[in-house]
Amino acid sequence: MIARRHLLGRCSELLLTSLRCALITVGLQLALPACLWSQAIENNGVVYGKVTDSYGHPQRLRVQLLGPGDMLVGEMYSDTEGSYSFRGLPNGQYCVVVEQQGYRPVRQPVLLDKLNPRAQAYITLESGNATPKSVTAVVAGSESSGRVDASKPARDFSPKAMREFEKGNQSQKDGNFESAMSHYQKALRIEPDFYPALNNLGIIYTRQKDRPQAEAAFLKSLQINPDDAEAYINLGHLLYEEGNYQLAIERLQDGLKRSPQSPIGHFFLGSVYLKLGDLDNAEPNLKQACAVDPTGMPSAHLQLANLYLKRHEMTAASTELQAYLRANPSDPQAPAIKRMLANIAANPISQ
Repeated sequence: MIARRHLLGRCSELLLTSLRCALITVGLQLALPACLWSQAIENNGVVYGKVTDSYGHPQRLRVQLLGPGDMLVGEMYSDTEGSYSFRGLPNGQYCVVVEQQGYRPVRQPVLLDKLNPRAQAYITLESGNATPKSVTAVVAGSESSGRVDASKPARDFSPKAMREFEKGNQSQKDGNFESAMSHYQKALRIEPDFYPALNNLGIIYTRQKDRPQAEAAFLKSLQINPDDAEAYINLGHLLYEEGNYQLAIERLQDGLKRSPQSPIGHFFLGSVYLKLGDLDNAEPNLKQACAVDPTGMPSAHLQLANLYLKRHEMTAASTELQAYLRANPSDPQAPAIKRMLANIAANPISQ
């Protein structure tokens, strides 16, 4: 019995060492903010439509999409034809909200389900004296660049700056980062306080490992708009990569105070705690990342697997690895993960 226990303990150590070598650095490599929002999203729901005035003229203005509890799911500006679309949505009840000075606020519910994964919401604005609750210019970056949570200052951005910003988002989505940077810089020349462009520039600089430029961009964005949750979170990720873990925790917590349901924020915070060996704080944050975004955060499952391997909780580690494979069946590491799962199954260890 003693020999068997020694053998199982030895197996556990070998499994832990082998799998950690393969996986321990994967989480943050896969989770650069420039790609996290669009990573492995399997949800196919779409909410789309047009915004016009009462005469049928298309309106170019901000459109918000709210989920249960009025949680902000996404926001964007309609294009020159008044069109907008939100993609990659899970099934559920949503509200399309348009609030614009000089018009009555509009709140239109839509439902996505298996039978109806696409919902139209055509918004007709009526003139009125009602003042919307918030007339803030909240601009979202593209899915490939990360969302921008920006609630100040309460003013609209220059249409010319917006056009350059949208071109930059498209270039960033296409992987043409030099072009994206050029458009963001043009937007900033038109309007120097255009903080969404600063945030997205910071993301590109982070990707290019130009950390001084990235930090300067995020800090300037926060100086202009201190309520931008994603700028705090992006800065926290940058500080993590620099090895400044305690300050990274502070910035990530600043972001989560402003956006408590941010899956990226919880993922990064959990990853920092994991790096520091604080498993008690790492686990709830990584679990929260998975809970908020079940299909879009596979890297959180990998980090949870690493955490459970550190604890020698092999059954729990297997569960997380299987969840990761379901989300990423064609991942280059899939064969190694499958072999590891087979080894764990062949060497059951009492929890």
